[in-house]
Amino acid sequence: MRRFLLYAVISFCLLLATLFIFRSPLSIAAANHFLTQQQGRLSCLEWSPSDFTTIHISKVCFSNEQADVHGENITITTKSIEIAYVKVKHKPIASGSNPATMTPLSLPLIADRPLVSIDKLNVESPVLRQPLSLSIHESELDRFSLSGDILAQVIVYSDKVNLNADLQSQGIKPYLPSQLKALAGQLSATFDGIQAVTSVSLDASILDRTLDECDITARVVGELSGSWDLNAQSGGADLSSLDIKLDALACEKLQGYQQSASIDLLSTSWRVVLPEPINIAFNSVEIPALTLEDNNGATALKLKNLSLDVSGQIVQTDIQLSHQNPQIGWLELQSKLGLQNNTLSLEGDWLFSSEEVRLPQGLKVQDVVSQGDYVLKGVVGEIISVDLATQSSVGKVTNSQAQLNNTELNLTTHVNVDMKQLVDGIAQALQVDVLNTQLSAERYQVQDVSGKHVLLESAVSFDQDKQFKSQLEFQVGSFKKAEVRGKDVTHTLTLQGEFKDNKVSAEVDGETHLGLVATPQLSFRHVVLTSAGKLAEQASLEHVLHLDDFEMLIKQQVDQQLHHLTVRVPEQSFLTLKPILTQFEPKLQLSEGTIFATLQGDVYQQAFSFNAVLEEGGILYDSHYLSGLNIPVAGKVNAGTIAFEDSQIDIREVRSGAVLENFSAILSSYEGEPMLSNISANIFDGQLFAKRIKLSNQDQSFLVEAKNWDLAVIAKAAKNAGVELSGRVHGHLPVSVVDGLFEIDGGKLNNIDVGLLSIENNESVEALKAQQPSLETAFGMLERLNIEKLSSDVNMSSDGWLDLAVQITGVNEQQAEPQPINFNYTHKENIFQLFRALRLSDEITKEVEKALN
Repeated sequence: MRRFLLYAVISFCLLLATLFIFRSPLSIAAANHFLTQQQGRLSCLEWSPSDFTTIHISKVCFSNEQADVHGENITITTKSIEIAYVKVKHKPIASGSNPATMTPLSLPLIADRPLVSIDKLNVESPVLRQPLSLSIHESELDRFSLSGDILAQVIVYSDKVNLNADLQSQGIKPYLPSQLKALAGQLSATFDGIQAVTSVSLDASILDRTLDECDITARVVGELSGSWDLNAQSGGADLSSLDIKLDALACEKLQGYQQSASIDLLSTSWRVVLPEPINIAFNSVEIPALTLEDNNGATALKLKNLSLDVSGQIVQTDIQLSHQNPQIGWLELQSKLGLQNNTLSLEGDWLFSSEEVRLPQGLKVQDVVSQGDYVLKGVVGEIISVDLATQSSVGKVTNSQAQLNNTELNLTTHVNVDMKQLVDGIAQALQVDVLNTQLSAERYQVQDVSGKHVLLESAVSFDQDKQFKSQLEFQVGSFKKAEVRGKDVTHTLTLQGEFKDNKVSAEVDGETHLGLVATPQLSFRHVVLTSAGKLAEQASLEHVLHLDDFEMLIKQQVDQQLHHLTVRVPEQSFLTLKPILTQFEPKLQLSEGTIFATLQGDVYQQAFSFNAVLEEGGILYDSHYLSGLNIPVAGKVNAGTIAFEDSQIDIREVRSGAVLENFSAILSSYEGEPMLSNISANIFDGQLFAKRIKLSNQDQSFLVEAKNWDLAVIAKAAKNAGVELSGRVHGHLPVSVVDGLFEIDGGKLNNIDVGLLSIENNESVEALKAQQPSLETAFGMLERLNIEKLSSDVNMSSDGWLDLAVQITGVNEQQAEPQPINFNYTHKENIFQLFRALRLSDEITKEVEKALN
């Protein structure tokens, strides 16, 4: 028996020794026997008892699908578990794996377990930007303190875990955005296995440098709270207690804009308010309301029902912008924004009102009300289509040169913007499909032009090949410039062509109607101007002007260096000028004739050449009648100075009391003034000649030569009954023109051959004989006097009084003994009245005047 007991004791001791020696592999095998494959495997375990109440584990290794754990120098007693070093290497679950459904926490907490302490815990994971190094100390049962990279307090309950962390922990900084320059505060969280509830006390400073030369800072202070459901992958956050301030004082672009702008539009200090809790899902965020307002309360931007869907790349929100500024007025804008997979949809409307707006270039707008709507659709980064419609009314628009009163502006347009070409300039990126405008004003003034009721309507449309068609209508109720006035002006213009490479090529077709245009001297009604041509690098235009029956053709070729102008009056009746000429002189009437003319030259250089022809013209002025006018005129105009080329002027007949026939002269220029030279005409069955007469208002003198004048024709013109005179004379008549009045001083006429003076039954002579019987013999000698010599001094005053001092030497052959007779005679008569009497008795002139009237 004793021997059996001894063997038993020895065997037990050997067993104990064997178990002690092979304690590590036996422990690993035993542990793995009870652990499932999913729970993990124990790969190493080195331990030894230090005494009856202490176990020391020098190394332990454990791994499963989610992590590899390695521990060293672990001391276990009945009161504590002290771990010197633990390394955890996290292995993330493959993305294709379905997330496990979370259940409420039900932790099997042991009431009398040892307290745990870890001197150094290293955590590595692909989801971490850098490994974490922590120390964990359990001061009380289920109450842990974390130090190292994370500063936190953790309390574990059977159904939840509470966390209180310091946001200044070093382990948090790698996950903060670069714009976050300072962060302080506390994070409190409670997790029940399904839902995490958090509250944060926050103090953060943010610096954003996304825009060049524009630093924007933000300060976020206050409390926020939130929650997250792991199963539903959704949660919420309440940011209503946060004080979020934005500051753009360091934005150089904004500062430069404010200094250059005449009005203060944008503040440099703003505040962000989120008054309602936001809803957060795994791939989406819903923000019921977000307000951005400046500190002075002038501007507020509100976003309502903001929805962000990351998976579907969807953004939806309602936008409301309000701005009130004493310098520009009040603006209210509402929009609905939608963005899905870079497809943009933005539509809204606005209302703007202002008592007065002062804009650059001295432009001032008063009593403005503007409203409109807009729609933007397209793919961001590609092509965006814009539809815009606006209606505006303005009480007064003024600047230094113009003013409009009671103005209305309506505009509708459809535009495509190619965002890829914006870097090349807005002109390259912009494709205008439709642009319709309407501008009206009750009163207007542009420089020295003023009037009432102006209307401008335009419609422009483009196709995909940049072919366009433009229609414009311009109406003016009335206008006035100095002494020029007019009314009922209508202009229509059609342009059709293409716009490529910032260049326009188009066909032009237009028409202008003037109901009335007038000056104190002239007035025209129903003037019509039609235009056609091409616009390209060089504009080529043709115009046709109709003024009653008068027609004029105008051609223009215009570019940067040239403005060539051709004006042509096609062959037409001289009578077409009657509405124009009679306004200069109402007594002037046109009876016949044909005209045509051309003018061409460069407007920029003010250099032109011209020619004009009047053929077989007839003019009746008062009772003066000119017929057979043939006047070809040619010359050049340079900087306002006219130089006539030598042109032959012929007039068949001038009936102005005395009848002037076959008038001929050369029209030319002399010392910059027009003049007539080599003047000749037939009068009194003879001729008259003049060397040169200036056609100007300057005072001048010239000599008229009389040749072979018939005294019988002159006497007939005087219509003295009972007096017969024959013979021919010649001489010279010095003519002076002073202040537009004609005078003859020192003229002389002399006979050419033997003439005849016969006085018979003349009332004046018979009366003189009755009064003075002694003169009967003397008058008897003059009854039939052969004139051998006749001379006369001729003078005429500017009011028409002609003085003749006549000296006659002759013989009365009817006397029994003919004797030489000397007869001196002075005659004074107003020749203007005489010629007028002759004109009034001119039967030809009467017939012409009767026909014209």
